[in-house]
Amino acid sequence: MKKREKPKQIEKPKEFAASPFKGLKGAALELREPVAAPAPPEKPAEKVVGPDDEALFFEAVAGVRRMHAAAAAPAKVKAQAGLKAQRDEEEQRIFLQAVEALKMDVRFSDALPEEEGALRPLPVNRLRQLRRGGIRIDLQLDLHGLTKDEAIENLDRLVKAAYHRGQKGVLVITGKGMNSPGEPVLKAAVSIWLREAGKAMVSEFAPAPKEMGGSGAFVVFLKEKKTQ
Repeated sequence: MKKREKPKQIEKPKEFAASPFKGLKGAALELREPVAAPAPPEKPAEKVVGPDDEALFFEAVAGVRRMHAAAAAPAKVKAQAGLKAQRDEEEQRIFLQAVEALKMDVRFSDALPEEEGALRPLPVNRLRQLRRGGIRIDLQLDLHGLTKDEAIENLDRLVKAAYHRGQKGVLVITGKGMNSPGEPVLKAAVSIWLREAGKAMVSEFAPAPKEMGGSGAFVVFLKEKKTQ
């Protein structure tokens, strides 16, 4: 009896397996973690300056002043009016201080001469302004009892103060100087000062009318102060 032949097994083709890392078998692989970008440096916290700190700072540094935020600018007309009022107030204060410092008898008077004829020695335009109230001679300086130097010093102070205050004019009563031998020393000295030293502020001057002191006094008209 013939033996059956075993069927031949067909070998399957070997499957190709790509193994690129086969040669690295057994090698220790180190997996590196991605390097993170360096964090930006932290901003130092701003120091909150309290009122006490500011006070200490300004005390320590001489001449430093706090700058305040500028407020919204008002209308031009309102700004000019505010500046004028502030300037007038400051001039009033300076004027009063100057008057208080004078060694003299200062009297204020609202009375004006009733008759225009009494002011004939004065220019006609000045008379017209006096009549209409454009010029008020409401401040008088009495120099009686003063020496020549004292009188000129007080005259200088008063004229400057009145000029800066915007006064239209003043009345200066001269009389005669102390220890003077019968001549009107003060009148001559005042006249020279008004004509020379005071010419930048004095518009004109003239002997006062009889009702205001006559030949022993001067009516002094002042120039208008120039605005800068």
